[in-house]
Amino acid sequence: METPVGPKPKSWFRSDVGWTKAVTWSAVLTLILFAVANWHGCWLFRHGFRGLVVFLYPLVWLVLFLALRTKWRIVLLLVTIPAVVQIVGFHGIAEMNAGAESGVVEALHQMQSSLQAYHDDHGQQGYPDALPTERLSYLPAQKYYRFAYVPSRSGDGRIVSYLIQATPARRDCSFPRSFTITDDGRVFWTVEPRAATPSDAFLPE
Repeated sequence: METPVGPKPKSWFRSDVGWTKAVTWSAVLTLILFAVANWHGCWLFRHGFRGLVVFLYPLVWLVLFLALRTKWRIVLLLVTIPAVVQIVGFHGIAEMNAGAESGVVEALHQMQSSLQAYHDDHGQQGYPDALPTERLSYLPAQKYYRFAYVPSRSGDGRIVSYLIQATPARRDCSFPRSFTITDDGRVFWTVEPRAATPSDAFLPE
């Protein structure tokens, strides 16, 4: 006589959500998270397609969350929330922009040095009509900022002074600060939606 097979006892860890369903829902929620983070295309502008690897973390976390029983979900939340608060607290807009802003200031100084070298080599000819073509030491500066050379001419047409303006390429992606360097190497900045001028705040060395 065969012994009837009863239902399998529930796992101490696993929920009743199957792996296929957990992965599907996790993928949908991760796509929603990406859509919010990439509002107006700002995530891809900042991080590029390589930055998409970051979304593997919430995907895996969501799969794990759905696969666990309720009490283990609570434990997972209690462990995750402090970590997320700490990460977000130390990676605000100012912190994310710090690298790009220091890079663009470095690029402005590099351009100013090149123009000064041209001036020293050519003496009475003054400064060139356009910025020298060169490879910037901080390449992302050309991605995040647009540079403009603003020369000032004397009566005989020579360029005797100039400004180099760096304005954000995507101000709508929380890049509010513009920078301008003068021919003497001083850098000025503003958060107003325009190029900085020598009447704005001075950036100390």
